[in-house]
Amino acid sequence: MAINLICQKCATNLSIRSKICRNCGYEFKNGKRYRVVVKDQNGKRISKVLDSISMAKKFERKLKTQILENNLFGITQIPIVDGVWEKYLSWAKENKKSWKDDDMRWKCHVESHFAGQKMDAISGFDVQRVINAMKSKKDYAPATIKHVIVLIKRVYNWSIEMDLYDGVNPASKIKLPKLNNEVTECLTKDEINRLLNTLGGWRNGLVALLIKFALYTGLRRGELFALKWEHVDINKAWIYLRDTKGGMDSNLPISDKALDILVQAMKLLPSPECPYVFPNRYGNKRTTIGNTWTRIKKCAKIPHEFRFHGLRHTYASYLASSGKVSQYTLQRLLTHKTPQMTQRYAHIFDETLREGANVLPGLF
Repeated sequence: MAINLICQKCATNLSIRSKICRNCGYEFKNGKRYRVVVKDQNGKRISKVLDSISMAKKFERKLKTQILENNLFGITQIPIVDGVWEKYLSWAKENKKSWKDDDMRWKCHVESHFAGQKMDAISGFDVQRVINAMKSKKDYAPATIKHVIVLIKRVYNWSIEMDLYDGVNPASKIKLPKLNNEVTECLTKDEINRLLNTLGGWRNGLVALLIKFALYTGLRRGELFALKWEHVDINKAWIYLRDTKGGMDSNLPISDKALDILVQAMKLLPSPECPYVFPNRYGNKRTTIGNTWTRIKKCAKIPHEFRFHGLRHTYASYLASSGKVSQYTLQRLLTHKTPQMTQRYAHIFDETLREGANVLPGLF
C-alpha cells in the first residue's frame, strides 16, 4: 500500500516529499497529484489518482478498512455507481455499436445525480429526480427520456449479470414515457426538387451524392458511412449491407438513379484504392457530414428541423403511396426486422387501398 506523488511532465511515481522529479527535473509547485495504490485480499491492485494529499490519505484509509472487513468478517462492500459504470462502459465499447450514445447520456443526465453513491443507495425516487431534472432544464423529447431510463435499468441489470451487485434495480418500476412513433418526416415534391437542384451545384460533390443516395435508397446514415465497394455489385445493381442497426445482413436491389450515383461517386474518390463508397476527404470512413446538411437545407429552403433521417421516411412514404409496393416489400427494403416496425406507414397503404376501391365506380 502506498501513496506516490506523480510527476505531471513524465508521469514518474515519486515520494510525496519530493520537490523535484529525479527523472526529468520537473519542479513541483501547485497542482500536485497523488496516486494511491492498494492491493485487495486477492492481490489485485487498486489504483486511483487524486488532487490532494488529504483526499489520497482518506481514500487509502477507506480501502484498507474495506479490505480488513472483508478478510475478518466476510463483509462484502457494496460497489459505488461510478465504478460499475466504468466497467460497463469498457464492456459496451467492445460489445455495443451505440456505446457513445450511452456515454453521452450518462454524462449529461445521470452522472451528477449518482456520483459517489453506492449501488443500493439509489432508489426509484432518485431515478425520478433524473427525469424531473431533464424536464426542468430543457423540453426533452419523450424518446430521449426513455433512453436515459432504459440506460440506468440496463447498467443495473448488467451489474447483476456480472455478479458485481445483487440488489434491487431502482429503475425497474419506473414507467417509460409513451412515444408517438406514427410521426414521420416527409418532403413534398417541391422540396425534393429544390433539394436535388441544390445538390446538383453543390461544391462537395461526394457529400451531395451521399444525400441523393440516401433519398433514393432509404439507407440509414450509419449504413451509408459504412458502405464499402466490396459490398456493391454494379453489374447486378445490388448492394449488400453488413452489420446493420437491426443486426441482420441484407441484400438490396437499387434503382437506376441510385446506380448512376454510385458510378459518379467512384470518379470522386480521394484515391482508386479507397474502400468506402462515401469516404471523408482523407479516404477514411466518414463519421459525420458536419454542418453541410444544415447549409444544404437552408439553400434548398427546407425546414431547419427536418432531420437527415427524414430522407429515409421520405423514401418509404413515397413508395407506400405509389400503390406498387406491398407492406412486406417495404419492410424488406427498409431492413426492418418485424412488420410492426413498418406500421408507421400503414395509414399511407390504407389511403392507397381506398383510392383503388374507388376506381371501379368511375368505370361504369
